[in-house]
Amino acid sequence: MFESQIMNCIAFSLCLFVVPSLVLGFQPFSRQDQQGLRTNCLFAGPSYCEKCGTPMDTRIPKGEDRERQVCTDPECGHVAYQNPKVVVGAICTYKDTVLLCQRAIEPCQGKWGYPQGFLELGETTRQGAARETWEEAGVKFDPSKSELLAIYNLAGMRVQMIYRVELESDIIQEEGSQHESSDIKFVTWDEVPWNDLAFPTVTWGLEHARDTLRMTNPAVQERTKLVTIDGEWKVEEG
Repeated sequence: MFESQIMNCIAFSLCLFVVPSLVLGFQPFSRQDQQGLRTNCLFAGPSYCEKCGTPMDTRIPKGEDRERQVCTDPECGHVAYQNPKVVVGAICTYKDTVLLCQRAIEPCQGKWGYPQGFLELGETTRQGAARETWEEAGVKFDPSKSELLAIYNLAGMRVQMIYRVELESDIIQEEGSQHESSDIKFVTWDEVPWNDLAFPTVTWGLEHARDTLRMTNPAVQERTKLVTIDGEWKVEEG
């Protein structure tokens, strides 16, 4: 049951981000990894040039080594570079408890996790993690006191940087927008709903935070999750 719920969340995520790109005229294409394995990275490029409106074509630009979306007008030749998004999150603890949020929005509505979201322009990854914690949980902390805990690479589409921080109190302020969370609470590690977490990366992050709770400067956990051209998920350490 748990695995099927996770796969449903993953499927919804793909529908949320990939299908609209097809409808809006974006073209997904695959990449080849260093071992020569063809992987479906679900990159999406525009069908029309943002500079001149001419149709785009998928090809390897001169002087490069990988496919890009390139304007077919030789006088323009604009290259639309598509790069992974950066997601930042924070695993916040207070004494023997950890802060969890129940998702009020899809994907995985109703599931639990720690505050996380996309990095905004003009902020550091630590600042972004602190902002997301305020927005989703109504909890504030000093970004400079957070420590990098984990880096997760997701199918070449996103890079997640997860921090840990020990809070000075367990006060949840209502001034935070919290529109993305239907419930917010501090729980003991034994009370974490391990079978009801939003994403595999949430489980990875919480397990690593729990296992390194008493450690000073713990090793940063690094994992890579790829989806192959056959649609199979592949997880690698590092």
